[in-house]
Amino acid sequence: MLEPWVLCPASAAQILALRHAILRPGLPQDVARFVGDDAADTRHFGAFVDDLNVGCLSLMQAPWQGRPALQLRGMAVASAWQGRGLGGRLLAFALAECASPLVWCNARLGAVEFYERHGFLSVGDVFDIPGVGPHKKLLRACQTSDETSQTRESG
Repeated sequence: MLEPWVLCPASAAQILALRHAILRPGLPQDVARFVGDDAADTRHFGAFVDDLNVGCLSLMQAPWQGRPALQLRGMAVASAWQGRGLGGRLLAFALAECASPLVWCNARLGAVEFYERHGFLSVGDVFDIPGVGPHKKLLRACQTSDETSQTRESG
């Protein structure tokens, strides 16, 4: 069955309203803008139904313990679209588009299980982001397309 949404690269401007509504409700919209949103190597992704943004995430260059990595930031799915598989598909799409060996994020405690279902591992203790709440760091080691090809050839 064809999904009612389209997954695609997006601009920060296209996803900001959804990021704000889901992740920073009741706060000024500027708090939903992240340092790095406008960096040349930052990639934003969205899920759209017609022209309505119903899912979003951003991937930014941010080292993990001195190793090159991407940080997943601002992942959100509109309330009416949660529980339909959209978030998992958007995450898989973005990770495939960016092919980084390491991806990490700071996840709200309620989202940890989602990320673990998608290959992330919890690392470290719970910590608080003031004004946002308790979080955990999660890390995912991803195979690059070269590693996937080598695995297929040797297997």
